[in-house]
Amino acid sequence: MTTPIRHFILGAAGHVDHGKTALITALTGTNTDRLKEERDRGISIELGFAELDLGGGIQLGVVDMPGHEKFVKQMVSGAGGVDLAFLVIAADESVMPQTIEHLEILDSLGVSSGVVVVTKTDMVDEEFTAIVTEEARELVAGTFLEGRPIVPVSAVAGTGLEDLKKALRAEAEALPVRAEQGAFRLPVDRVFTLPGAGVIVTGTCWSGAVEVGDKLAAQPGGMAVRVREVQVHGKRAERGASGQRLALALHGVKKEDLERGDQIIGPGGAVVTRRIDVRVNLMPHYKGVVKNRQRLHIHHAGREVLGRIVLLDAQELGGDAGPRTGLGQLHLEKELVAARGDRLVLRFYSPVTSIAGGVVLDPGPRPHKRFDPKVAETLAVLESGDPAELFRQRLQEAGHAGLPVTEALGMEDDPVCLRVGKRVYHRELVEDLAEKIEDLVRRYATRFPLRVGIPKEEARRKCKFKGGPAEWNAVCAALASTASWVVAGDRIGISAEGPALPAALRAALDGAAAELEAFGLDWPGLENWAEQSPVFRDAARDPALKDFLPAEVVRWLVDHGRAVAVSNDYIVPVTARAKLLEDLRGYFARENELSFSAFRELSGLSRKLGIPLLEHLDQVGVTLRRQDVRIAGPALEDS
Repeated sequence: MTTPIRHFILGAAGHVDHGKTALITALTGTNTDRLKEERDRGISIELGFAELDLGGGIQLGVVDMPGHEKFVKQMVSGAGGVDLAFLVIAADESVMPQTIEHLEILDSLGVSSGVVVVTKTDMVDEEFTAIVTEEARELVAGTFLEGRPIVPVSAVAGTGLEDLKKALRAEAEALPVRAEQGAFRLPVDRVFTLPGAGVIVTGTCWSGAVEVGDKLAAQPGGMAVRVREVQVHGKRAERGASGQRLALALHGVKKEDLERGDQIIGPGGAVVTRRIDVRVNLMPHYKGVVKNRQRLHIHHAGREVLGRIVLLDAQELGGDAGPRTGLGQLHLEKELVAARGDRLVLRFYSPVTSIAGGVVLDPGPRPHKRFDPKVAETLAVLESGDPAELFRQRLQEAGHAGLPVTEALGMEDDPVCLRVGKRVYHRELVEDLAEKIEDLVRRYATRFPLRVGIPKEEARRKCKFKGGPAEWNAVCAALASTASWVVAGDRIGISAEGPALPAALRAALDGAAAELEAFGLDWPGLENWAEQSPVFRDAARDPALKDFLPAEVVRWLVDHGRAVAVSNDYIVPVTARAKLLEDLRGYFARENELSFSAFRELSGLSRKLGIPLLEHLDQVGVTLRRQDVRIAGPALEDS
């Protein structure tokens, strides 16, 4: 029986020149310093990657994170999506400033497992190694590494490497299996091109799964991309999933369109935002103060933006007596792509130093007032209560207006929710709305049997729908797919043809259509037609034809494609209009310009009807007016 493979991401962190890269090379055989400058200077500048097979079905994607203080941005980028980490401390130098900062960044980003590695033991004696080991144990107290193994090694001598592998395998085996739930998210840490493959992005998959052929989006920017090829930990595969190092060949985007910190996501994977509600936790080493509206560097998923923090429940954080945790809203100067539960790191604007970690509570909130009890209550539910219940409550309170998808707290797939375009609605409320529309449609059909249906705008007003016409149109289109009514243009009716008509009424309409045909373009006017028409005269004596009214008949003829409305009081049969267009095509094949006198000869109309008919042809693009003449319009050949 084949052992199932479990993939995890291992982050290697620690102070510069404490031997991370040498240790990874000794473990994996891969030198993660791929840049010439890195090899020349002997320090890591960019993220490095390697593969480590620990046996027993455990495979680690190793991320080598730069240790120099100038490259903490790259370190934070690599720490996102890490399952476990080893913190490297050199036996000849012990704990240093970046050792502390890296540990607190990993802790802030929610890394839950790992190992402490004391390196370069070949450079000191056993007693000194023991002292550094004890200092390491004191350092990690109260963090995710408290109680984890501390393994002394020498990459040069090769000692302790097997013990380190065993410790890593034990920690990895204890981790829960990565669920492939949620929409696909891949924060990008590298972008490059390869001949024959095109644009390649790499990163650690945060959630969901991806397959060849999937259609995704590159955010921010909303560029549509298609996956041409998937590689998992450097090997071609049909699919990749959360917890794996992936490389995706993408179609539909150029290399210059993407950068580190962008995300490749599936529908609903995250929100593109410039405002985020967070729980802020100051790092233990930071002894300063965070003030309201302080400008900060915000690091999230490999992306760095500037922003200001609005403290919602404290005057300030930190200092001698201030709280070390609080609620805040980040107002960002550029967009981030975030989801509820994401972790981020806050760093001082100047001097640039790490000061706090944050957990995203709401990735798309409205602006809040400070010290508002209702805001605090809402964020408390998002943090430790039942966000789904809060979302449903918000949705219920929104009524027919619904909520923007950005305020759905990532729960637009909740069964109680109906997503329509860029808004979400409470399903029960819109189903009730569908019943109200059905009642309106049936009553309208009884009152006006010759009309296709009730105008959409009239239905919106009568339903007291609080959204605008665009939202109303989208909701009606969504509801119509399962309703007993249809949307027909700007009407909502029993069917696209309107109500079913009795045979006598249908026969009278056919008679009226025949009379209209006989008029051609020479419309007598509605009143004159009604007075002279045998069809209208007979209908007036038949109680069964009480709805056969002149204005309603004209509306029916236009709605059902028998006639065209030239103006409010001038209609022509479609056959006569088609004949006129054919004559115009023949005329413009011979002549470049059409005067009114020429049009009068062509149509046989006086100025009373000829002028409005010409103006109608101008409006629909059949002709174009040039001072006192017309020329052929673009719609003439299309008509």
